[in-house]
Amino acid sequence: MTDQLALRILVVDDQPEMRELLCELLCERGYSVAAAADGEQALQLLTEESFELIISDIRMPSMDGISLLERVKAGQGFSPFVILITAFGDINDTISLIDSGAYDYLIKPFKTEQLLITVKRAERELAMRRRVAELEVRLTRGTAHPELVGRSNAMARVLTLIDKVAPAEGGVLIEGETGTGKELVARAIHQTSQRRNQPFVAVNCAALPGELLESELFGHVRGAFTGASEEKTGLFLEADGGTLFLDEIGEMPQTLQAKLLRALQERQVRPIGSSEQQSFDVRLLAATNRNLRDDAREGRFREDIYYRIATFSIELPPLRQRREDIPALLEEFIACYSGSDQSLEFESEALRALIDYSWPGNVRELKNLVERCSYLCEQGKVRLADLPPELLDDLRPAERFNWPDARPLAEVERDYIHHILQRCDGNKVQAAAILGINRKTIQRKLND
Repeated sequence: MTDQLALRILVVDDQPEMRELLCELLCERGYSVAAAADGEQALQLLTEESFELIISDIRMPSMDGISLLERVKAGQGFSPFVILITAFGDINDTISLIDSGAYDYLIKPFKTEQLLITVKRAERELAMRRRVAELEVRLTRGTAHPELVGRSNAMARVLTLIDKVAPAEGGVLIEGETGTGKELVARAIHQTSQRRNQPFVAVNCAALPGELLESELFGHVRGAFTGASEEKTGLFLEADGGTLFLDEIGEMPQTLQAKLLRALQERQVRPIGSSEQQSFDVRLLAATNRNLRDDAREGRFREDIYYRIATFSIELPPLRQRREDIPALLEEFIACYSGSDQSLEFESEALRALIDYSWPGNVRELKNLVERCSYLCEQGKVRLADLPPELLDDLRPAERFNWPDARPLAEVERDYIHHILQRCDGNKVQAAAILGINRKTIQRKLND
C-alpha cells in the first residue's frame, strides 16, 4: 500500500482574518490548503488544480458562496464536496442548499471541533466515493485496465468521451504522448460499443515498413511477391464486424495512406496480387503521438484521411498533468506485481518524488517502475534511494534542497524554511503545512 496524500481543501472567504485562521487550523491538522478571497478567484484556482473539499462563506462580494456551489455542481467529473459557512439568520436558506448539492453547513460562530469533525466526516465519505467511482468505471466498461483508473478532472473527461463516442460508428482519433494508454482507450471504446462481441484487431503502423504494412492491412494471395508462399487474410477482413485499431497512424507512408482512403471510401479491399475486391464492415480507431492536424496542414499527412479518421477525437493527458491519479495508479500496479504474501509500500519521501517527477514515459513508465521495485526493494519498502537515478536527477530543481556541510543547525533550518517558502510562492500557510509547524513559528525562526 502507498501512503495517502493529504486531503486538498480550498478555503473561500472575503475576510482575511477568517481565511487565514481556517487555513492555519487545517494546515496544522495535516491538510493541503489553498485560499481564495471570493467565488471568482476560487473558480480560477479550480481550473488550475483539483480540490476535494471547498469550505466557503456564503456572504461575499463579486460571487457569493451560493453561486460558487451552483458552478461547482454544474461541472463535469469528480466535483468536490462543499461546506458552507453561514450566519444564524440565514440558516433556513442554508438548509435548503443541502438539497442543491452542499455537503454540510456551519453556523457562525462555530467551534474548532465542529469544523474538524465536519471535515473528517467529509474526508471519510470522499475516500469511499472515490473507491466506488473507480469500481463503477471498471464494471461499466467490463475492463480492469489500471491505466484507465483515475479520479482527476482530466481523466473524468476522457472517460465521459469514451461513453459518448462508443455507440457511434464514426472514426475516433486518440491523441497523446507515448505511454499514456492510447490502445487501452481504443479497447475501452470497443468494449463499450455495439461491436464488443466482435473482433478487436490492432496494428502498430510504426513497427512495419510500408510494404509489409500494406500486406498486413489488405492481405495478399500466394505468389504475389517474393516470399509470399501462402495466402494471407488482411487485418481489415480479420476485423470484419468489429474494430480495427491503427496505432501511430502518423507514421504510415503517404502512398499507403492513399490506398487506405480508397478502402475506407469503398468499404472494400483488394489483397495484393488479387483482382477481386472483398467487402468489410469495420469501425476504424486510430492513435498518434504527433499533431496530425498540423501535419495535414503542412502536407506531411493527407488531409482527406485526417478528416475521415477524426470524426471524433480524444486527447489523453500526460501523467504530469494528472499527478493526483498517481496514488491510485500505484495501488493498481502494486496489486499486479506484489505476491500474495508480500505487498509494496512507498515511503512518504519516495511517494512525494513520484508526484514531483515529470514522467516522460507517462503511465507505462510508472508501471515499469513498480515492477522494478517489486523485485529489487527489500522487505517491500520503497525508499527515495530505491528510485531510478534518472528519476531522481530529473526532479524539478526547485523541489530539491542541497544540504550544506559544516553549517550551524540554525542556519540550515533557516535556509530550508526559505527554500520551502520559495516552493510555495511565499504562502506561509502552505509552507507551514509542509514543514509541520504553524505560521508564527516560521516567522519566529526567520527572525532569530
